[in-house]
Amino acid sequence: MEFEEYVSTLRRKIKANQKQILFVCIGTSKVLWDSIGPLVGSYLKDKVGNQNVLGDINNNICGKWDLIYNYSKIKNKFVIAIDTAISCKELSGQIFINETPITMGLALSKNKGKIGNISIKTTIYDLNIVNERYVDKVSKFIGKGIYKAVYNNNII
Repeated sequence: MEFEEYVSTLRRKIKANQKQILFVCIGTSKVLWDSIGPLVGSYLKDKVGNQNVLGDINNNICGKWDLIYNYSKIKNKFVIAIDTAISCKELSGQIFINETPITMGLALSKNKGKIGNISIKTTIYDLNIVNERYVDKVSKFIGKGIYKAVYNNNII
């Protein structure tokens, strides 16, 4: 997906919402391929502060207990969940924006909880070839797109 197409799609999916937006950035900084969500969270917190972002490189959101612990921050918000998904080779490297929640841990055959009114997922096929440069590039692409789509258009 090209950057402008990503931004445009995100704008369309968010525009009709009147609630306050909360970005829930899922993953762990302990596993390189799973750190894209937390890196996006750190990027957004640097740009807009902590108020609308849950999960970053220092405070990972990895399962239902994290959601329960943060319930007061999540309730009554329009949640955009960001995560990495393991996929087939043909979908590797794609970014999907869906109007469905993310089921955390699904790729590992676990259901660690569902979160999100909208989900942004990036896909990875071969975990052995993921490197820091790739993770950084994808994280910045997603973070910059969110910033441009949401904050540069006064949606929030």
